Amino acid sequence: MIKKYKTNHVKEHKKQQHCVTCNRYVTYDERYPDYVCKKCVELAIDKGGKSVTFFNITDSGHGCQGKYVDDGKLCRGTTCFIKGVRCFAEEAYFGGIVIRPFKRNRKAGDILEKLGSLEP
Repeated sequence: MIKKYKTNHVKEHKKQQHCVTCNRYVTYDERYPDYVCKKCVELAIDKGGKSVTFFNITDSGHGCQGKYVDDGKLCRGTTCFIKGVRCFAEEAYFGGIVIRPFKRNRKAGDILEKLGSLEP
C-alpha cells in the first residue's frame, strides 16, 4: 500500500526506526538511531549472566549507574548484554538512560569463547 501525503515536504514523512536487538518498531530518535527498546532493556544481563538495570545517579537525571535486579547491589560499569548483543548504558541528553550497542558488535558467545581460550 502506498501512503499518500498531503505534500512532498520532508517533515511530513515519518521516519521509521527499529530496536537493534529485536527489530521491533520504536519511536524515531535522531540523536539515538540505534537505541534498545524498553522490552529488550528488561533482558539486560552482565557478563556473568545476572540481570541488571540502569538508573540516573541524581534526581535531576544526571549520571548513569547499574544495579543487580535480584539483590539491588550496585554493579561496576555500564556494559551489558541483551540477546547476545554487547551494549552500553549512558545518560540520555535530557535525562534518563539510553542503552545502545557497541559499534563493533560481537555476540556474547564469541567474547566468552575468546576469554575461555586465554586461560592456561
